[in-house]
Amino acid sequence: MPRKDSMKKICVVTATRAEYGYLKWLMKDIQSDSSLELQVIVTGAHLDKTQGHTIEQIKADGIPITSKIDVNLDNSSSKSICQTMARYGSKFSNVLSELDPDVMVVLGDRYELLPICSTAFMMQIPIAHLSGGDVTEGALDDGVRNAVTMLATYHFPITEDCAKNIRRMRGQDKNIFVTGSTSLDFFNRTQMMTREELANNLGLDINKKWALCTLHSETKQTSEYNVQMAKNLFVAMKESLSDYQIVITKANVDLGGKEINDYMKQAVKDNLNQFIIVPSLGQKRYFSFMKQVSFVIGNSSSGILETPYLGVPTVNIGQRQKGRYRCKNIIQSESSEKEIKKSIDIALSGNLSIKSDYWGNGNASLKILKILREVI
Repeated sequence: MPRKDSMKKICVVTATRAEYGYLKWLMKDIQSDSSLELQVIVTGAHLDKTQGHTIEQIKADGIPITSKIDVNLDNSSSKSICQTMARYGSKFSNVLSELDPDVMVVLGDRYELLPICSTAFMMQIPIAHLSGGDVTEGALDDGVRNAVTMLATYHFPITEDCAKNIRRMRGQDKNIFVTGSTSLDFFNRTQMMTREELANNLGLDINKKWALCTLHSETKQTSEYNVQMAKNLFVAMKESLSDYQIVITKANVDLGGKEINDYMKQAVKDNLNQFIIVPSLGQKRYFSFMKQVSFVIGNSSSGILETPYLGVPTVNIGQRQKGRYRCKNIIQSESSEKEIKKSIDIALSGNLSIKSDYWGNGNASLKILKILREVI
């Protein structure tokens, strides 16, 4: 259908599997609005086969892809990441110039947002930033997130505490809208897979207890530290959870993520009855599986943001998520093997299945759409 001149163009950028899960329902809501034109730019890890080539999931979800930007992703060193960021800036300047959106929507705090958002800022394209004002002291994310906050025009923090941080940074209250987390929309808007479906799909024993593990790198630490953390986690799970089946989803493309993935891939080879490693579960399988597990372990933001909504016990390891509010279902663990084992025991005690709506109630995408429609 040809675009009407009165239609406003909203460009949504997605670069990773996790952030796509937060943006999916907002994209669908924009797509369904007859007064808006949805533009979707897919880039980054979505185009990486080692990360699951998750652009296929976007296509399967019926999200129309306007532009695909391959930056030849390389996270093998700080220098290579900087060179990748330069390619982001160069290629996005061409695409954004062609698409000419009325607003560009981004989420979170990953490093690719620096070149993407600085390009949009210099091209005077308003930026709508989701999940600003959060705090993660154990990673470089804080600096990226706060830089995007200063570049953005519209702000959609998850909580009032996050909104206060944005107000303090910007020195004003203009265009700050608390909406809750868009990731929770999944639970209200999707039919989750059953335990039987998951068992068949993943090749699991339906009668065994299950756990979900995702470990990302701590980007302020060395490669040696991150590999040792992965080793400590694997050994702790192997010895403390011998009667469990554990699905491990790969670390993302942060610096140090490749080393964690290489270690885990090798470590599970002799323990295939206990461990399954996958690049990505996709949002539906991931959240469906999360609901079925005895507990979640690792340091993913999903362990902080989504598990409280389900009341699933969670062991959060190390400093990556330091500074984030932790609901009562979460156990904070140091990264040593001894402390991880101790935290696993607490998670299995049966006392931490505590639900919370601190991060929202599962209706954030429609709230954001309503506000975007008004402000643009």
